[in-house]
Amino acid sequence: MLQNANFLCEIGTEEIPAGYLLPAVVFIKKSFGERMKDERIAFDAVEVYATPRRLAILASNVAPAQSEEEVELKGPSVKAAYDAAGMPTKALQGFLKGNSIEEGRVVRRTTDKGEYLFATKMLASKKSGDILPGIVEDMVKNIPFPKRMRWSDLKLSFPRPIAYFCVLFNDTVVPLELSGIASSNKIRGHYIRHNRMVEVKSIGSYDELLRENGVIVDHNERRRIIREELERTAKSLGGELVFDDELLETVTFIAESPYVLICDFRPEFLSIPDIVLITEMKEHQKYFAVRGSDGVLLPNFLVVSNNPPTAYIKAGNERVITARFNDARFFFNEDRKSKLADKVDSLRNVLFHKDLGSIYDKVERLRFISAHLARVLALDSETADRIDRAAYLCKADLNTAMVFEFTSLQGKIGRIYALLDNEDPEAARAIDDHYRPRSQDDPMPEGIVSRVLSLAEKVDNLLGSYSVGNIPKGSQDPYALRRQAGAIVSMVVDGGMSIDMRALLEHCASRYRDGAGLVKPILAFIGGRANTLFAERGFRYDEIDACLSIDYHNYLEQFRRARSLHEFRGREGFSEMLLSFKRMNNILAAFRQKQPDYRLAFKSALMVEGAERGLYEFFNSRRDRINELIRTDSYRELFGLLIEGKSVIDGFFDEVMVMSDDTKIRDNRLALLETILEPFKGLLDFTKISE
Repeated sequence: MLQNANFLCEIGTEEIPAGYLLPAVVFIKKSFGERMKDERIAFDAVEVYATPRRLAILASNVAPAQSEEEVELKGPSVKAAYDAAGMPTKALQGFLKGNSIEEGRVVRRTTDKGEYLFATKMLASKKSGDILPGIVEDMVKNIPFPKRMRWSDLKLSFPRPIAYFCVLFNDTVVPLELSGIASSNKIRGHYIRHNRMVEVKSIGSYDELLRENGVIVDHNERRRIIREELERTAKSLGGELVFDDELLETVTFIAESPYVLICDFRPEFLSIPDIVLITEMKEHQKYFAVRGSDGVLLPNFLVVSNNPPTAYIKAGNERVITARFNDARFFFNEDRKSKLADKVDSLRNVLFHKDLGSIYDKVERLRFISAHLARVLALDSETADRIDRAAYLCKADLNTAMVFEFTSLQGKIGRIYALLDNEDPEAARAIDDHYRPRSQDDPMPEGIVSRVLSLAEKVDNLLGSYSVGNIPKGSQDPYALRRQAGAIVSMVVDGGMSIDMRALLEHCASRYRDGAGLVKPILAFIGGRANTLFAERGFRYDEIDACLSIDYHNYLEQFRRARSLHEFRGREGFSEMLLSFKRMNNILAAFRQKQPDYRLAFKSALMVEGAERGLYEFFNSRRDRINELIRTDSYRELFGLLIEGKSVIDGFFDEVMVMSDDTKIRDNRLALLETILEPFKGLLDFTKISE
């Protein structure tokens, strides 16, 4: 609980949905602090707490009044401020009157837009108690809840009806009234066990007063208590908690005073796949499952209750879960009446998108893309067959009763059904893995079958979404395309998959509307994710730009180049060598920019300086070796070889003037640089290297 708090606002409500509360806490904490600063009210810290029936804002060491501040005000231009006789116009008079400024305090100042009038003004200092009600009102009206409602004939909207406002500053009630609800110094206790209004005599006693009335207001404390009690209780059963962070957050915001209760279900339900039981418990009832030491589910579940456990509560929860598990068993048995493969043909009748066809059409696209990837990666025929089988089966579970009931089980239940049908284990795993990563914290697919199918899924999603206009804009990304593009880069890099993404997209483009026109923007989109991943791996911005700026889209090789650049950066002479290459490139690029079609041809007989002969002989004698190292992606050996040439390159620039007045000599030297740089054009963009 926040120490030295002298401001308190509790908004008492009916029960707010659990998913609304944490985003509201984050918003209020940020916005309230910003408003206090904007209003020049000093404070030390702000904390926001939430329970299902209250939102509480506490601030510490809030100043009694605004701080004084002198501000500079910009008035009208001099031309607009005075008429031909030099008398003040209405524009100036309005500026003076509106800001309570005398004309003698106005000064002229020249700006980039002409001469304007300016004046300084000391802002008045108002009492904090007079300003805080407006800040609270703005918070109430602007919290971005997913849905709001109005009740009775009140204009005020909120997710659930507001019952009261408790607003105190230095232990005194701050007057506030919204839609007829006036502030006071009273709050409500636990709505069942202590359902009464109690008086907050001092802000310092707020936390303890709520505890005495059955409420732990700090949701962070409730979360810790719940987790510790869940883990302790699971251990007492001889098992281990099936932890779920999302579920823990939910139950944190459905209880004001949490208790953990052990309940049981009939062991016969353990014949249902455990993922189904766990999902049923979580999504419908907010229960936690427990595994035994052997990894098998125990016939127990843990309930987070808002009241002390009783036999009545236990029996009620067990009765509900029995009904739920009976439903799950029915769905499971219905699904098992036919094999997973037998459900594929029915996908022809399930629309994926009006412009992209049915789910079956998507399956066919996945088979097409994954087959091409198998050829590109030179996979053996057995592996290619596993990939094709996985692609054929990967969407079949969308037509099962279990996925219809629990959409979160798509892929997961398909894997289980495939294994029960004695499908290949790698193909079965790919049915689940091809959706990964489902979230930011979800692991990437493992194994070549899973990775190839997952790549095919994400390539199809990108091409399909772009073809129908579903393109991320700003922060809006409803189809998680950024995550999928990032997963493409992560999988090819971490999986060692050498794939030319441009060639892959061009090969697949014909299957999508305006497919050829989609390749370039999608490559730019994926390239942005590659930039982010490379930066997260610790590479410098110029190393990343040098590798990603060229028209080459094999992200595995680009990563290896960036890594080699990064590793060699610390070697003596390497950075200077790169800058020398950049200098060669800049000289040639400047010439080509002015004369792009000018023909350059190198002739060794036209060399007149020893330093240019040395440069020519160094690179000419190593040309075949350089080409071989580039062809085999041997970047470390290549950079090691180039370091050897640093002194030769330095000597060239110290002694040779490339842009000679003699046109033949100039052209020959430019041709020499062009010949040296030619093998590196598809390797790095030297212009991106910084000093």
